[in-house]
Amino acid sequence: MMDAQKKKLDFAKPPVEEVVLSVLFKSLNGLLAPHLGEIWQEFKKDGFTRILEQPPVMPTMETFPDQNPGAQFNINVPDLPRIWFIHENDSQILQVQRDRFTFNWRKTELYPKYPGFSVIFERFESFYNRFGEMIKNLEIGPMTPAQYELSYIDQLMHGEGWNTLSDMGQIYNIFVGSQQSNSFWNGAELIIFQTSFPIQALQGRLHLAISNRVKSPQQRQTLQTDFTVRGFPERSESEMDLWFKSARDQIREKFASMFTEDIQIHVWERK
Repeated sequence: MMDAQKKKLDFAKPPVEEVVLSVLFKSLNGLLAPHLGEIWQEFKKDGFTRILEQPPVMPTMETFPDQNPGAQFNINVPDLPRIWFIHENDSQILQVQRDRFTFNWRKTELYPKYPGFSVIFERFESFYNRFGEMIKNLEIGPMTPAQYELSYIDQLMHGEGWNTLSDMGQIYNIFVGSQQSNSFWNGAELIIFQTSFPIQALQGRLHLAISNRVKSPQQRQTLQTDFTVRGFPERSESEMDLWFKSARDQIREKFASMFTEDIQIHVWERK
């Protein structure tokens, strides 16, 4: 069954626009601006030659009624920006802030091919481990992971199986099932759909969002589907690789069931 599922999700033209992997940890209050410069010098060796300042991302923790609060993220020190270390090929980004480490792979015109989850995860794991070693060597403080996060951002461009939002029933299985489906979407100009699913095995949730937007710089209409899994294993950091691989499997399962056969076969060219 698993081999059949993997074959089913092998596409010649996958819709993956971006993959984001993050570790959220207890705030490193000792991390200061000069340290970020030293960290950048290390990652410049790997081609991350540009930097960009961004506002810090506020933590979103997955909690359940019977759970005790996890790590605390309030900090009584001056704000430190989130720093993007951007690779020279523009398809990879490392993001560092006091309570988060993130790796992004994103599709670009020069590097449009999705390399696959295994390749992306190996890069993330390597960079994260090196970041941890730098934090240790700089004596900034212990890194105490509190949550993992995996996101897939998929895009379906205008003209690729759809022309208006009245075609929603031809794209998503979740909007199919009644004769009134097409007439309901006639004239729609905006879609914002969100839902979530608890995943006990991952101690977290899968969040799903669908929206229409204009993609720059082409200024082309696109339907975007975001999959995000957040959570944390019971046996902590030793299971990081298993957690991310399981989170990816959860996303694959939802992806396979929500898009119509027509889109998967004729637009993304399922093999």
